[in-house]
Amino acid sequence: MLGIHIKPKEFQKFQKLIYDKVGIELKENKMNLMESRLQRRIRYFNLKNFMDYYAVVNSDKNELQEMINLMTTNETSFFRENKHFDFLKRELFPNRKEPLHIWSAASSIGVEAYTIAMIADEILSPRYVRFDIFASDINLEVLDKARDGVYDMKFAEQIPKQYLKNYCFKGVKEMQGKFMISDELKAKVSFSQINLTHTVDRSIGEFDIIFLRNVLIYFDIPTKQKVVKNVLARLKKGGYFFIGHSESLFNITDEVIQIMPTVYQKQG
Repeated sequence: MLGIHIKPKEFQKFQKLIYDKVGIELKENKMNLMESRLQRRIRYFNLKNFMDYYAVVNSDKNELQEMINLMTTNETSFFRENKHFDFLKRELFPNRKEPLHIWSAASSIGVEAYTIAMIADEILSPRYVRFDIFASDINLEVLDKARDGVYDMKFAEQIPKQYLKNYCFKGVKEMQGKFMISDELKAKVSFSQINLTHTVDRSIGEFDIIFLRNVLIYFDIPTKQKVVKNVLARLKKGGYFFIGHSESLFNITDEVIQIMPTVYQKQG
């Protein structure tokens, strides 16, 4: 069983399936990654090869979601690309008087959403300015982790001390080696599954700020255009749009104008 390897033609089958379902374009250099992540599912079902597993994911929507979970789990961190959060603290939050609605559109395990929540609570709550954060991802497994708000202590190293003190609790006994986001902060954040390659339901509302960071790099140009269009449909005119520092909106959309590197504002 340990000797089962994915063949190029098998990889291409999964490659197309993942692209068709969630729009992610897996390059050939991800073949070893796919092999290692899907091996345990092949062992779980006691299958002989990757094509047998391909048949399973095509007949079982729960297993399809499990495969999507495995193939869309990526590294993330609190206060990642900190210039964006400096911009929130310096430009957007201090003079805000109206309620603020923020969407973390590719939230992974929730650290981006909780980072924004810490900063917003620090600046807005003392002035009684209400805010809420909606966070979404295609991966149900990371959304469950995000809702729990429990993280390994290695993540605590990324959080400035004042935020650790005010919004986090160190785990004890069975939670040794972990820390938890406070219930008060978690109450400011809601999580839901959204496939950004599909039209986003209007029921989620409109947002003043949208973060769509470090996800466009996984899409080809047509999918990037579709995803950005879907997301920007939920951004208010004059609202702010953040992408990752390794990403660009060149030839992707003309709905926003750049106000600083990787920070855009919707026209109108």
